Amino acid sequence: MATKCFMILTAALLAGCPRNPPVRDALVNDTSIEFPSFFERPPVQAGSEGVPVELSGTVLRAVELAADDFLGPQNVDTPCTDRRESHRYRVIQRQGVLFIRIDEDPQACGLAVPGLHSGAQYAVGSDGTLLRRLRDGEPDSSRKPLDAGPGTPVPSSEVGRSFEPPDGSVPLPFSLESRKDAGL
Repeated sequence: MATKCFMILTAALLAGCPRNPPVRDALVNDTSIEFPSFFERPPVQAGSEGVPVELSGTVLRAVELAADDFLGPQNVDTPCTDRRESHRYRVIQRQGVLFIRIDEDPQACGLAVPGLHSGAQYAVGSDGTLLRRLRDGEPDSSRKPLDAGPGTPVPSSEVGRSFEPPDGSVPLPFSLESRKDAGL
């Protein structure tokens, strides 16, 4: 009896294992692509009342691709801050690459400030290929660190050496026992 229950329980657990999360297309993260400054100039505002705006299908497809990757699938239960309509999109086209900047619009959800790391930048080829993604807070590996210069070499005799305490002419603040905590 115990063996039969164990086998049924094991079969039930194993039946749940094959569920794999949806797999996104592989991302080519081409760090040779540098993102432009999206806030260098004021954008042309799409959706201004009475002003027609024309988007090419290529631009629309690139924005959809970036939004799908950044925000994931949408349904009626999607929280306000994760909805496509709760974000602002800036698009710059250069040399056959569409650069898209996505930022949370806190006012769309009745908030005063956006969440920390709530944006991303995308580079999408004119053929609809996602070339590069950089989410806010991630290191930008395309930027090379500036050389700090040769520095000061440390003699091998000093490596790992603890230094003696000061000669007493200047007391260390943490060694004064007469001080009370919190400035009292």
